[in-house]
Amino acid sequence: MSYTERQTVDTPGGRTTAVARRRRFSPGQIVTGLLGILLIVMGLIAVTRCGIDGSLNTPVTNIFGLAHSSWIGIGEIVAGLLLVVGSADAAFRGVAGGVGVILFLGGIFIAAGSLKILLNIGTERATGWFLLIVGALAIASAMLPTFDRSEREVVSDDPYVR
Repeated sequence: MSYTERQTVDTPGGRTTAVARRRRFSPGQIVTGLLGILLIVMGLIAVTRCGIDGSLNTPVTNIFGLAHSSWIGIGEIVAGLLLVVGSADAAFRGVAGGVGVILFLGGIFIAAGSLKILLNIGTERATGWFLLIVGALAIASAMLPTFDRSEREVVSDDPYVR
């Protein structure tokens, strides 16, 4: 994110203008944005193939070798949108970290789930491992440092201001 502030002062000998620029960026923004887009795409494919007009846990479709139902697809769309919001600015890293924690815990729940739970959700353990890894990556990305760069430029046509 980039911020610009401009100040102009009239002096007896002319005009002085000061421009301050500040840029903030975290590499985690790129990672969480890409993870969000991946989840949105996978969720949209799952919801499109499975539909939402009937039961949300059947039918089950296969996306990149992972079993998806409409339940999983809807969850992925919501989590993906929140990750994209979390990647919009370094100040929103808490959103990405929170979504990462939820994905991590949901992945553990699915990966360790009984057969009855997996049938009720409409997925399999491999999908849980995938969500666990995506959640861990989102958490790690939210913890990456923010780089802050500031610069100030003063321009004056007054011969006494330097």
